[in-house]
Amino acid sequence: MSSKIVTKYNYQKYITNKVNNLRYYCLSEDLNVPSVTSILRSTSLVNSKFSGKITDSMEIGDMMHQFLENYISGIDVVDNYLGKTSNTEIASSLAKLVIDNLIMNLDEIWGSEVSVHYKDQYAGTIDLIAIIDGKISIIDYKSSYRTKTLHELKDFFLQCAAYAIAHDWQYGTTIDSIMIFQVTRGGDFEQNVISNPELENYKEMWFQRLSEFNVKITSHEGRS
Repeated sequence: MSSKIVTKYNYQKYITNKVNNLRYYCLSEDLNVPSVTSILRSTSLVNSKFSGKITDSMEIGDMMHQFLENYISGIDVVDNYLGKTSNTEIASSLAKLVIDNLIMNLDEIWGSEVSVHYKDQYAGTIDLIAIIDGKISIIDYKSSYRTKTLHELKDFFLQCAAYAIAHDWQYGTTIDSIMIFQVTRGGDFEQNVISNPELENYKEMWFQRLSEFNVKITSHEGRS
């Protein structure tokens, strides 16, 4: 297999670490910034992906992401994975669902598991950045037992909006849309797409959550 990535930018890989149970990206020797998911988890008012212990579902989701990254990079290990378990089989079938119904329909793939940051404020890792229907899109894969509602996807849209802001700032792009691509163990899939002007609304909401996080961290440091 050959890589399916069209190289547009020299994407970097950042080391991550944990401080007070929050994930930080090390951008340089002297600069660590919080992850998008940690910011959302810290400011969320409801239970979500961002606040929970490791479960089989999380393991399956992680393996699905790894299979997809390998496939896009030209490493075919979905069918030949050595440590096969029941979770591996489920993750493999979900990855194939994404490949058949999303990856194969993309115009171009610019990057998989791409790390981005916005100034010295935050960083994160994009599942996929690609051209679809002529638009530059940030795409996030989600796997679950059932299809989530738009309301349940709010923090995931905020996550992608944060990535779009960061990519635009770092690489001078203009991200046209963000997509949550959901797959379920029953074999269903759904594309949830947001573009302007709704995308701009999510960007504003993201900056509000970022501000809340900064106030919370400053307040905590003041009590220390």
